[in-house]
Amino acid sequence: MFGKQENFEVHACREDRWQIETTASTQADAESSARKVLNKPGVTGVRVIREISQGSTTRENVLLELTRQAGGSGKIFVNDIDEAPYCEHVDELYAGHGRQTINRLFRAYLDKNGVTASEVMHDFRELRRLIDADTLMSSGVAKVATLQAKGRDDVDMPARRDALDGFLNEITARARAASERKLPTIRADGFEGAVAKVVASVDPAQCDFLLRVVAARELVQQRSFFGKLAMTMDWAEPAEDDRTRALVDTYISDVMANAETLQDLLGAQPSLGAALGSLIDLAQGRLETESEGRPEDSPEALAGRLNAMLGLDALPDSKAMLVDRVRRQLEAKSPLAKGEPAQEAEAFSQLIEKLMPSDVLFGGGSIAEALTHRQSRILNKGGLAGLKEATGSMLPALADPVRKVAYLLALAESKLAGSIGDEISQHLEGLFIRPASVKQIVKDNRPPNKKMETITTVYYKVQQSGLEDGFKARIGNRLDELLAHYIVDDHILEKIDDPSRPLHVRAFMLLSMCTPEMLPEGKASQLARKIIVKHLRRPSFETELVADVPAAEKERVLRDFHVQLFRCGFMQ
Repeated sequence: MFGKQENFEVHACREDRWQIETTASTQADAESSARKVLNKPGVTGVRVIREISQGSTTRENVLLELTRQAGGSGKIFVNDIDEAPYCEHVDELYAGHGRQTINRLFRAYLDKNGVTASEVMHDFRELRRLIDADTLMSSGVAKVATLQAKGRDDVDMPARRDALDGFLNEITARARAASERKLPTIRADGFEGAVAKVVASVDPAQCDFLLRVVAARELVQQRSFFGKLAMTMDWAEPAEDDRTRALVDTYISDVMANAETLQDLLGAQPSLGAALGSLIDLAQGRLETESEGRPEDSPEALAGRLNAMLGLDALPDSKAMLVDRVRRQLEAKSPLAKGEPAQEAEAFSQLIEKLMPSDVLFGGGSIAEALTHRQSRILNKGGLAGLKEATGSMLPALADPVRKVAYLLALAESKLAGSIGDEISQHLEGLFIRPASVKQIVKDNRPPNKKMETITTVYYKVQQSGLEDGFKARIGNRLDELLAHYIVDDHILEKIDDPSRPLHVRAFMLLSMCTPEMLPEGKASQLARKIIVKHLRRPSFETELVADVPAAEKERVLRDFHVQLFRCGFMQ
């Protein structure tokens, strides 16, 4: 009924006030005007804003933003970064963590030119443009080399810089060689057709790289990040094999590094906390979208399609990119909520629920570290002492012992473990070694079987963790002892093996005590196993077992009992 209208506005900042300077009908004209406006006296920043109107709905997003000091040149610099993975081989730069670093380091340049890190690394013309862009590349190399050498006696900064320069030379050589090859095009052959032709005609060792080159050649022609996402999603949905899924995941993840694209997908958000909550939902494929009846190229429809693929774990690099953005925003100083400190704490609590609705912390160690940093800010205590206090003050909010151990174990796998490892160990000891009973660990009124299952879940999480073997054994042995005492002191087995109950009911309940999820192998499970073995040795046990079972059900009950016996290790 209503057509979609698209306009571009150029905004200029003078004396800290933004005003519309001019308008344009195309993005290219708007960006050209913006750069001219930036050179005017008194202008310290410009923005290009795309305004899309459809019916009564209007949506805006920033396509370009350039700033400079008053009287400055508006020159783009490399961004500051807090970490960079130490790559031993050039191929690691093409992988997820390497591209995350490149996307952050050159964010201003990439956003200005409407390209992704992977496009630059695979399209020779785009790579040359970046290399020729003043001192961007040399500054980036020096910044990463300095960061990687910091605090390490085994890494020499000049030598590391030379190694990174060598990686750059190899990336350039690969891109140059690819530019001289005549490869199928997606525009002419379609995505699946181009992929099939490359796979059939090139050296298998070069196949994945050249497929990325083919995709890059198509994507560099689209300078809108939102347009790139729509294009790669069209490729992703019919992609069924691992190779093509990995190909589109590479480019989708790079687009996810662009903040404006994420804003388009999530729509207006009332606060940073709400935006992070939506990002967490999107990364896990559970974002609620209003995509029904929307045009296929609308943000709502595209968010729905992307959400579905992330929910299928089909885009691991893209999920990792979203997790990394959540991590960095959690660690940053920006408030989660607008208002009083109590609202900040509430917003933080809501994010914890989204990140750990049950017994697994989404994002692992990096998110555990980010939560700890954010908690230290809420407490308004910095430094190592603040992080230690934040670790302890996180635990009451987690309530359940399984969630507490999940957080602490994830934190033990983070970079913070090197500085607060003793604090983590003390909390684990206080939670699971010092208590005198199961009831001191599980303090609520859940029934006995749920209490035992909770302790057993903690047991397995500890045993499967990266903690030191001796410490794991101490926790495991103590939990087993507490479970055994709980079974005896609360007469659990006597209540289950009550002679007034039919034997088949008692037998199945006793067997449930020997399942891996109820009790770990050890003293506690042996208490139940002894009673079961005693029953099994009765000469007419199977006859007695089904004595109270209707004739039509006897065979099924016997079969189910033997299956359960096997599962619990009695028939192996």
